[in-house]
Amino acid sequence: MQKYIRENGNIIYGDLSKQVNPKLDFKGKNNIVFFAGGSKNVNIIFRGSNGVVFIGENSRTNGSIDVPSNGLCYIGNGSTSNGTSFRVFEAKNIIVGNDCMFSWTIWISTCDHHLIMDCNTNNRANFSKSVYIGDHVWCGQESAISKGVFIASGAIIGAKSMACKNCYSNTANAGNPIKEVKQDLFWLRNDPVGWTKEQTLKHSNIPNENFKYTYNQNEFLSPKAIEEKLDSLNTAQEKLEFVYNAIYCNKNKNRFAYFKDMPYDIPLPKYENKFKSLTFEEIDETKPQPTPPAPKPTPQPTSQELEIKSLKDKLSQKEKDINNLDINHKKALTSQELEIKSLKEALSKKEKDISSLEINYQKALNTKNHLSYKLGEALIKANKNWYKGGYVKFIFEAIKIKNEHNKTKI
Repeated sequence: MQKYIRENGNIIYGDLSKQVNPKLDFKGKNNIVFFAGGSKNVNIIFRGSNGVVFIGENSRTNGSIDVPSNGLCYIGNGSTSNGTSFRVFEAKNIIVGNDCMFSWTIWISTCDHHLIMDCNTNNRANFSKSVYIGDHVWCGQESAISKGVFIASGAIIGAKSMACKNCYSNTANAGNPIKEVKQDLFWLRNDPVGWTKEQTLKHSNIPNENFKYTYNQNEFLSPKAIEEKLDSLNTAQEKLEFVYNAIYCNKNKNRFAYFKDMPYDIPLPKYENKFKSLTFEEIDETKPQPTPPAPKPTPQPTSQELEIKSLKDKLSQKEKDINNLDINHKKALTSQELEIKSLKEALSKKEKDISSLEINYQKALNTKNHLSYKLGEALIKANKNWYKGGYVKFIFEAIKIKNEHNKTKI
C-alpha cells in the first residue's frame, strides 16, 4: 500500500490508481485519507486540521464529505450513494457501516449549523453530536439524518423522512419526525424497475438469512463506547488506527445489530492492533522528484554514410523493379501459353467437325447410289407423270436401273 505525504503533513493512504474521479482538498494540516481499496466519486474537503476520512473497498459517495478540524468520517465496504452530503462538524464523527445504500439528495450532519440558546441561562442548547449508522441500512430519497442518531443494522429510512431518533434493526421508519412503522423486515438491492409479471412472481418469495440481525451483547459495537474512545485520542493517526482495528477489521455480522431495550452502554469487544502489520511505500510529494536522465542524443550520420544509404536504397529499388519485370514476364508467357492452348483446342474441335461432315457426306453419296434409292427416285417421277403413261415407262426404267447397278457391282 502506498503512503503519500503531502504539504502541511497531510497524508493519503492507499492506491490512488484504483480511485475513480477522486477529489481531495486539503486546506488545513495533518489530515488523513485512508483508501482501503478502490472507490468512485469521492469528494473530500478538509476545512481544518487533524481530520480523518476512511473509505472502504468498493464504496461510492457521489456527494461531498466535509470535515473541519478534528472530525472523523468512516464509510464501510460496499456502501453507495447517489448524492449524500456528509457534514462532520465540531470535532464529531460520522460512522457508516458496510453495504449501506443512500438514495438522492440526502444529508447527514453532526450539527444544526446555527446556535440555539436558552433564554433563562444564555447557555447553548444544541451542541453537536456524532451520527452512527450500522451495516446494510437503506435511506430513501431526500431523507435526512440529524445529530446524535444511531440507526442500527438492517433498518430502512423512508423517503423525505427526518431521522431525529434511534432506529432499530430490521425495522421500517418514516415521517417527519420519524417513527417506526413496521418490524421484522429486511431489504435487498434488487431493483424491480422494468420487471415483467413473470419476474415479479419469481421474486415474490426470496429465502435469505443474510440480513436478519440478532443482538449479541458480546459482539455489539456500542456507539457510546466508540465515541468515548475517539474522544480520548489526540491525533488523526491514532483515530485512523483505532477505526481500522476496531471497526474495519471487525467482520462480525451483528456488530451494529440493536433492538429496543437491549443493553447499550457496554464496553467494546477486544480487538488486535492489525494496523501495525501493514507495510507502506512512502511517496513524499513535498520533496522534488529526481529528474529522469536526459535521453542520449542520437548520433547524426555523416555525408558519406548518407550517400552509401542512398545508393543502397536505389540498389534495393532496382532489384525490386527487376523482380517485378520477371514476374510480369512470367505472367505474359503464361498468358500466351493459355492462348495457344485455347487455339489448339478450337482447331481440334473444328477438325473433328469437318471429319464428321465428310463422313456424313460419304454416307449420303453411298445412299444416293444405292439401287433402292434410284428405284424410289424413278417411282416418284413416274407418279408425277402417271397421266402420260408414267407407270408403263417406270417398268422399262426399273429394268434399265437394275442392269446398270449389276454392271457397277461387276
